[in-house]
Amino acid sequence: NKCKCLWLEVIMQTVHLEEPMRPTDVFLITYPKSGTIWMQQILVQIMDAAHPEQAEDATNRNRVPLLESTFLDDPSRERPDPRLFRTHLPPDMLPREVKNKKLKIVYVWRNPKDVLVSFYHFSFSWVFLESPESFETFFQQFLDGDVYMGSWFDHIRDFFSAQDELCIHFVKYEDIGEVVKLCAFLGKDLSDEAINHIVEMSTFENMKTNPKANYKDLVETHVYVKETMRKGVAGDWKNYFTVAQNQRFDRVLKEKMSDLPLSFTWELEPPLL
Repeated sequence: NKCKCLWLEVIMQTVHLEEPMRPTDVFLITYPKSGTIWMQQILVQIMDAAHPEQAEDATNRNRVPLLESTFLDDPSRERPDPRLFRTHLPPDMLPREVKNKKLKIVYVWRNPKDVLVSFYHFSFSWVFLESPESFETFFQQFLDGDVYMGSWFDHIRDFFSAQDELCIHFVKYEDIGEVVKLCAFLGKDLSDEAINHIVEMSTFENMKTNPKANYKDLVETHVYVKETMRKGVAGDWKNYFTVAQNQRFDRVLKEKMSDLPLSFTWELEPPLL
């Protein structure tokens, strides 16, 4: 199916990467629908504040390009340090230098029930994905890992298990107080005023109307059928899960993840950043 073809395409692109990684490269890694767009905005704002002379009039998607395709799409483009990349790849498929040089990784994870719901809606938007037959069908596919980029459970486990080998800063999507910690991890000493500006620029409402952040250009070019920034809240899963589905999900989560030191935020008021 299309999902498996895309997965194979990702693998093939990664195998052919030839551009060497730089010591200052920073990687944004997520499982799909776990806060990629939100963290792109925060990282770009941090870098603009720390390196104002390098600020670009470009979309966040171009400033934080997809690792697997950036060198293939524009091999001649020279980007100043520190470069930002984004990817959904698991740790064993990252370039070797990420591990060998201990390059910095920002890994964003989100409560999996909201990931499932967001992924379900996204499947109707991105033209390269097959639209689910029903929420119940997609629910089971997600639990089985039969979706684009595979199992959420495996993705999370693989990165938590690789903490000793990689230089990772974990960010919980629902934690709105992460900007200061993130600046410290990246080695960026910013003023309180700059940090407050980053937080304000990264609110859901501001991003939704910001053409550099909201991916609306992909709607205009028909890569997306509709906008993908829907609500920006934690707890939307309660509007979709039946009692039986919630119980089934909790059983699987306990079976697969109970040995990891994870705490989940299933609902959050007020809305996120």
